[in-house]
Amino acid sequence: MTSIAVITRGISFVFKIFISRELGAEVMGLYQICFSVFSLFAAIAVSGIPVTVSRITAETQALGDVKSQRSAVTAALLISLMISMTVCTVFYSFPSLASLFFTDERCSRLFLILLPTMLTSSIYAVIRSHFWGRQNFFVYSMAEAADEIIKVVACTLFIFLLQNVISLEYSLAYAMLVSDCIVAVLLIIVFFKSGGRLACPSMGRQVVKSSAPLTVTRLCGSLMGMFVSLVLPAVLVSAWGLSSAEATAEYGRASGMVMPLLLAPSSVVGSLSVVMIPEIAARNAGGGRNLTSAIDRSTDFTCAVACAVFIAFAACGREIGSLLYADEKVGEQLSFAAFIVLPLSLNSITSTSLNSLGKENRTFISSVIGYVFLVAGISVLPRYMGIYGYYTSFFVFHCVTLACNYFQLNRILPRRKSYSGAALIAVSCAIALVTGVISSFTRELGNVISCLICLPVAAALYFIALRITGYMPKPSGLIGYIRK
Repeated sequence: MTSIAVITRGISFVFKIFISRELGAEVMGLYQICFSVFSLFAAIAVSGIPVTVSRITAETQALGDVKSQRSAVTAALLISLMISMTVCTVFYSFPSLASLFFTDERCSRLFLILLPTMLTSSIYAVIRSHFWGRQNFFVYSMAEAADEIIKVVACTLFIFLLQNVISLEYSLAYAMLVSDCIVAVLLIIVFFKSGGRLACPSMGRQVVKSSAPLTVTRLCGSLMGMFVSLVLPAVLVSAWGLSSAEATAEYGRASGMVMPLLLAPSSVVGSLSVVMIPEIAARNAGGGRNLTSAIDRSTDFTCAVACAVFIAFAACGREIGSLLYADEKVGEQLSFAAFIVLPLSLNSITSTSLNSLGKENRTFISSVIGYVFLVAGISVLPRYMGIYGYYTSFFVFHCVTLACNYFQLNRILPRRKSYSGAALIAVSCAIALVTGVISSFTRELGNVISCLICLPVAAALYFIALRITGYMPKPSGLIGYIRK
């Protein structure tokens, strides 16, 4: 699953670089603003259901209750599709409503083009989560890979072959609509071919009860995304004297170029999170055996991956950003924002652990507390720090949410006390500082040469740090460790 995820994220990563260069920072900003509003409505219809369906499927699979499993899938499909159809009907009946959310007419049109993908996303999310809960990770992963590959092909077709028919700024939206429809149809075929069936949606109440906290959490996240997309450019215009186009471009760099790079660990950690939910849910349904050790090992692994990415971005962020996007501002911002990687990755794994145990209410509380700090940060910090206030605000948000999740997790399960994670983070900061000094001397040699010199040095130092802190086993036990 990790192999497929890394390949898929690699394709997605290269594709986003290509799209960013083709469309430019301003158009990327328009898409980010549009997606922030679109995700608000998508969160209502879909967001909390996949985790719930996965957990219920894993629990019913462990108990041999096929009827309840099919009922949960059917109920989730009906709930998601009904909400999606309602939203689409309202906006297509009254298209002027879209202008209430956007000041730029182009964003309104993009939103209306993307709106039908709510229906396909509902089908995709529910059926994919069914395979997720059954621990059929091959189909689960290949669905994402197919989605990404078809999207790349469709976007290439629309951008290059249909550029005389469709405006460049709208071509990506049409391509996403077409690719989503194709993937949804393919998943439906695979679902029924593999023995999947629908049943009376008697589990509807349980699905709603479990998914509601997650849905509200994601809804709050979407509201925060919309809040940031509207407030941040306005603050940059009023406090820093940027034009509207310049402010939109700055937001496009931050949310459309830098943040996807900061999410790089999700290629590996995301796979771990996906595997954890049905695994822990099944163990919990069977009496809760070895839950603590499973969560602790996952946390250690996440910390190790996040520290490696942090070192690379903190030390060579300028070179990496400039090399990938041919934009010096992206490189400067990436180097500054590298510190977000650590709390972001660890926050993801603690939230997953709580959700796997059926404690969605507690992750909701943690998120709400974090969002209070995020709103305060976005409202104040960019006035004094510019776009760097955006990154600082998200760092505070993830740190606060992580602290709350970790506190809740300790109350539910006994945890081992270990300071190796804190030691690894401290050593990683030192390695990033040393490598950053080296990169400052090699920068004149060019971005490629500088990375080729600095990254191997950082990797060697990090390998030593893993051995010192106990994250890397002795060579004699390496094969057993990998197998485990």
